[in-house]
Amino acid sequence: MLALRWIASALFILAIPLGLVLTNVRIAATDLTVYDYAFDRYGAEERTGIPRAELDRAAAEIVEYFTTSERGTLLDVRVRVAGEDRPLFHQREVLHMRDVRDLFQVTFRVQELAFVYAVGYAAAVFLWSRERSMRRLARQLVIAGTLTAGLLAGAAVAVVVGFDRLFTQFHVLSFSNDFWQLDPARDHLIQMFPQGFWFDVTLGVGAFAVLEGVVIAAVGAGCLVWIDRGRLRWSTRWPIPVPRW
Repeated sequence: MLALRWIASALFILAIPLGLVLTNVRIAATDLTVYDYAFDRYGAEERTGIPRAELDRAAAEIVEYFTTSERGTLLDVRVRVAGEDRPLFHQREVLHMRDVRDLFQVTFRVQELAFVYAVGYAAAVFLWSRERSMRRLARQLVIAGTLTAGLLAGAAVAVVVGFDRLFTQFHVLSFSNDFWQLDPARDHLIQMFPQGFWFDVTLGVGAFAVLEGVVIAAVGAGCLVWIDRGRLRWSTRWPIPVPRW
């Protein structure tokens, strides 16, 4: 029983940083504001020669593809340029987007599992509602928040120092093919989302996770203070133990 409790606690502590990072990844993948930033910051309209309105529509279709399409479905985005409808992506880009979609779907499911477990664990402890269990939960929040902030701060340093190598290694480990190796002179996907954009997004995901970790640690610390003050008030009010009949 004690071993199961320790395992459940460890999973809760790990679920928080995992859930926070993957939630931020999910937001970055599905929030059109992020796509607007990419197009504005890196001049997608000038790089691709495609009108901004068409790029914005394409972004909405990409988000829909990531979130609702079935496994194996190929992305078919067409844009209108100089009065002519044409596919936005070449076959190699389309195949890579299929792989990205499958990777995002796995990411979304893991994020959901981490969130459900963390909330379920906290709810179970709260319903149990003993002071000792609540103190344990508060301490675990402090540990999880501190762990999140520490790990992501260290990861941010690694990203700043060696992003090019990490970016390449990520693709090698995540994909079983080389469709991700695109030509910036002709492939719209890399023109719309160049490597500089991915550097910005990676730092943004990490920075938000650090802030969220700090907030969670602060909440845990605040709960500990609140519990201790409650015990102090009770001991002051009843300095002599009251017998239970």
